Amino acid sequence: MELLIKSSLIIHIAAGITALLVAPIAMAVKKGGKAHARWGLIFFWTMTVIFVTALFLSTVKWIPFLLMIAVFSYYSVFSAYRWKFLKHLYNGKDQLRWFDWAALIINGLFNIAFVSWGLYLIIQGVSSAFPYLAIGFGFFGFRMSLRNYKLFKKKHNATTWLFEHLGGMVGGFIATVTAFSAQILTFLPDFIQWAWPAMIGVPLINYWSRLYKKKFKTATL
Repeated sequence: MELLIKSSLIIHIAAGITALLVAPIAMAVKKGGKAHARWGLIFFWTMTVIFVTALFLSTVKWIPFLLMIAVFSYYSVFSAYRWKFLKHLYNGKDQLRWFDWAALIINGLFNIAFVSWGLYLIIQGVSSAFPYLAIGFGFFGFRMSLRNYKLFKKKHNATTWLFEHLGGMVGGFIATVTAFSAQILTFLPDFIQWAWPAMIGVPLINYWSRLYKKKFKTATL
């Protein structure tokens, strides 16, 4: 078992470093091109390896923080990846698969549990940052499932998939960088450790969203 844990840890770290290197390349190259698709696919499968190893390590060694980040970041990336194949869901040409619903439900239940756990720890008087992180990540994680549920059930437009893909991929990367920062960049103030990835990543998502909305608007004039 000890050998399996060490091997999983090595694979997890290697995959994490790869994801941190690959994601910026996928974001930098031309969107919609072959290079973007290639690097994006590498990022997705790297995140899959991170998720599987994190699930194992967090369960065996009981690391709640790792489990929380693993579920949050992977559902964000998984959902973003699946939206590539649901471009025409709005007009019925693409169909949801059972695993789209399974992932949505599992993610939703996990994040409800994280919020509940965080509230319980606060009531018990736990003064560490983890209860608040559990509530925060759990809340936004549940919102992802709720948003997808609404999009799965109602009509939306032809560009929905693009913004969901963009936001989910960058959101998953932000969560991964946050985990890296919290574990490695411990010389930074606590707030900065947790906040700087979102402070950079969220404006980036907003910038790209405005850019593409402007392009779509211009194209329809």
